[in-house]
Amino acid sequence: MGGLALTARDLQALPADDHREKHLKSMDVFHAVLRHRGIEVQPSSLAPYLDRSLGHDESDLDHRRHAHSRRIFAKLRERGVHGTRSFRIMLHHMDMQGKGLVLARTFEGALSQMGIRLLGREFEELMELFGTPEDPEIVDYVRYLACGVENWSFPREEVVSEAFSVLSEMCPGDLLDARTLEREFQHRALAHEDTGALEFFKQMSDSNLKADGIIRWGDFLDYYLDISVNFDSDEAFCNFVCDSWDINTDDWLAKKVFRRFADPENRDMLPFADFIQMLGELDPTTTDAEARAWYAAIDEDGSGEVSLEEFLSSKVLKVKRLFDEFVGDGSRTADKATVIKILQTLNECITDEEAEAVYCYADLDNSGTLEFIEFLTNNLLKLLQIFDDYNRDRRRRMNEVDIKRLFLKLDPLLSDEEVVAIYKAIDVDGSGEISFIEFCQSHILRAKSMFDRYDTTRSRALTQFKFREMLLDMDETLTAKEMEAIYHLVMDQNDEKVHLAGFLNPNIVKLKLLFDKYDEDRSRNLDAAEFSCMLKDIYGTCNDAEIESIVRVLCPSGDEGISFTTYFLRFKEIARKHDLIHMSKRRAAREKAKSRGLLFKALTGTAAMAMGSVSTANLGETAALGAASASAQASVPPPGPLWGASVLPPRPSGDGRTRSCLPGW
Repeated sequence: MGGLALTARDLQALPADDHREKHLKSMDVFHAVLRHRGIEVQPSSLAPYLDRSLGHDESDLDHRRHAHSRRIFAKLRERGVHGTRSFRIMLHHMDMQGKGLVLARTFEGALSQMGIRLLGREFEELMELFGTPEDPEIVDYVRYLACGVENWSFPREEVVSEAFSVLSEMCPGDLLDARTLEREFQHRALAHEDTGALEFFKQMSDSNLKADGIIRWGDFLDYYLDISVNFDSDEAFCNFVCDSWDINTDDWLAKKVFRRFADPENRDMLPFADFIQMLGELDPTTTDAEARAWYAAIDEDGSGEVSLEEFLSSKVLKVKRLFDEFVGDGSRTADKATVIKILQTLNECITDEEAEAVYCYADLDNSGTLEFIEFLTNNLLKLLQIFDDYNRDRRRRMNEVDIKRLFLKLDPLLSDEEVVAIYKAIDVDGSGEISFIEFCQSHILRAKSMFDRYDTTRSRALTQFKFREMLLDMDETLTAKEMEAIYHLVMDQNDEKVHLAGFLNPNIVKLKLLFDKYDEDRSRNLDAAEFSCMLKDIYGTCNDAEIESIVRVLCPSGDEGISFTTYFLRFKEIARKHDLIHMSKRRAAREKAKSRGLLFKALTGTAAMAMGSVSTANLGETAALGAASASAQASVPPPGPLWGASVLPPRPSGDGRTRSCLPGW
């Protein structure tokens, strides 16, 4: 990957910086921080680089200085993430003249304050190694600290710079203030420490050297230089900084990659040619088909350019890295178990059943494997983003309002009619709630994406010619008669066009995929048993007897099959029979509830349809119990013939009569 870190995990895999280079950079940053504090830095205070892989004379002063300093720094690290910093700040406060010098006994007292006691031999060694030539009882504490600051690297400085930039952009004039730090700091970053957020704010305030409350780059760097000493690996330090400010580490690394190839004058946009060049440099084995699929998966608005926001939200770099990691043969073709592992690595909250639903969404040919290019072309990245919305609710379910909010975020130009069509296409069982698995099984994202690809004018309508072109793209083996049957099922009788709402409800893509699933011999015909199994997939809440009654709508004798053309030409009859079955269920439930003395109030619209899946027993159990007078029952009008009813207990009114409660809709 050209030495680039594409995901957080890559930080550990990258070769470490040259030790000499890291040491020199640590010295430069350390002395810059001291100068920012107004501390005089003497040339003699620089800690020389020592190659520990080579043998050395134990009597060598520089090696002895490093050994003494490392012993104390190890004990300071045991005091927590702020141990080293607390010690350094105490020394600065004791250095009244700002010359980088303190009395040896003062130095010893600062260590005692940190719970570290110097033995007599260690104290004598401290004065011998770090005492000034003029007075051995005065020690050069800057040189002492310099011997312990050695691990500052380019990735560490970059992540601290990114955090400072992100926080500054939240403030007027890009001037970072203390109030923003207090608001944005994530306490969970210090969950493993005994010290809490108050300790963080105290330590950070020791870096704020001005009275105006503005946190400057030098102040920010001052804090994180000390914190860096506690982390041996760049990966751990970078994750700590990102967790502290709610920055996604993978997003930060992806932004670095993106801006490396973007035009300096427009760093948040990448044209197609530059994007393909970036992919080629990231991985020369990327094929042209993969590159184009990659680009299409990210450029959702079809602008011809990939924005930084689109690039970050896609998580495609992480997916690429996981495919390369879990598929060891370089084929980028994963089996079902591997894909589920990749999905759960991308989001640890996704269950096995939900991950399997995502896999089945993409494995349309039932091959048992999924290629990286299929992962991209099947909108799985978008599905994972939608799962994040589901994951915010502990029940992992969405109602109509949630679905409307979700799709308006994906496409703000959707009309209310189109949103309702989308909702009905997903909520086939009329339960009023949609699980993530139901969402995947509906293939609604696939259907809308396919329609949008051919709706070039964004009119939300396709002519018959365009619609036939789209159908052939979906399945080039469709005959003219079969396409005509589908067209007549979904076209608008007024303008003879296929509108988005009509295309999504009935959900043509799902109906076609289910027919193909059970048409194993590709004969374009299903026998009665296959037809019955397919209907169970469509109407999951129907029992066997109800499915059999639906089958007999098109197969009166119960043993003949059904062709693809007949299936679409007469699908409205199937849907009508299903509605009648649910209406009968609701009527029976209403009568049973009335026999118990419960009141009903008719619903309209989608709320009523949500009642359609409630069984007689469930309705009776969940209804609010309470007796109603006969006159009150007689005053309530029966529900309409097409919609269910909401069961609500009566409530007394101010005039002593009993009135029904209106549902909160």
